[in-house]
Amino acid sequence: MFSGCFMKNLVFAGLVVAQILDIGLACSADSETEATKLETVELFPRIVAVSFHSASLNKRKRCVVVLPVDWQQIEPADRRTLVMLHGRGRHELSLIDDKTIRKQLLDSGLFVILPDGDDGWYVNSPVRKPDVYATYLEEVLAVISQEFQLPAKREQWAIAGWSMGGFGCVNFAERHPERFAAVSSIIGLLDFPRTGLPAGQSYKVPAERFGTDETVWEQFNPLRKAEKLKEMSVLIITADEAFDRTMNEHFRDRLIKLNQPQTWILLKGGHTFPVVKEAMPLVLAFTKKILRKSQGE
Repeated sequence: MFSGCFMKNLVFAGLVVAQILDIGLACSADSETEATKLETVELFPRIVAVSFHSASLNKRKRCVVVLPVDWQQIEPADRRTLVMLHGRGRHELSLIDDKTIRKQLLDSGLFVILPDGDDGWYVNSPVRKPDVYATYLEEVLAVISQEFQLPAKREQWAIAGWSMGGFGCVNFAERHPERFAAVSSIIGLLDFPRTGLPAGQSYKVPAERFGTDETVWEQFNPLRKAEKLKEMSVLIITADEAFDRTMNEHFRDRLIKLNQPQTWILLKGGHTFPVVKEAMPLVLAFTKKILRKSQGE
């Protein structure tokens, strides 16, 4: 499936990713065999777990993929993909484990990619140098795109996430504006990491991940790069009692100042999984609408 233990020549966003990360390991026959081994296990009908050796993190990782009905009969040009990033303390099966959400994903007609992001915030940590979770996410998309023949045209891709994953999906979309037509954040931390927010409307910055230098935090805060989303359709969902509400209001106001169209939804509740559950059909409907529109349907 891959060539070389550094995973050279993976295609991401239509470009060749040459040597994702030099992990400094010798390319022995055994390590190359392990690095090239991809395993697929069916968890439910049309839901598979794909495990592979991540060259960027230097360990085996797993990603769950939800497949449309008769997906092999869908022409690559008609395949639509949603990347869904989980929150902190959750994992790649958190949505699948919920029967209602699982059915919604299965009925969506989308290829849905659910990576395992650990507690990595989907960033390359400035203090934990081996923890390159932004690079790892690129690797996941390259592996799954190759395995399921998903074209890299931005009109066929959307990204979403909740909580830590809401932060991660917007951050990733800003770094790769050529990759996605739509981005959706559910109770995401969209003005973070930072200090100075009102009481009850903040979140302690994980110093072990982001460090303590607030000037470094700036490069990770999605608010600071909101202009990168100008070619995308943006959905922001938060809740009236969620601690992230002020962060999301800041992000919405920034988009308004940039004359960037966005859809804002305020649900009842807090920073909780029930809010995520209520938001999921909204994200799926938004995603399908934008991806159909981007193809002129």
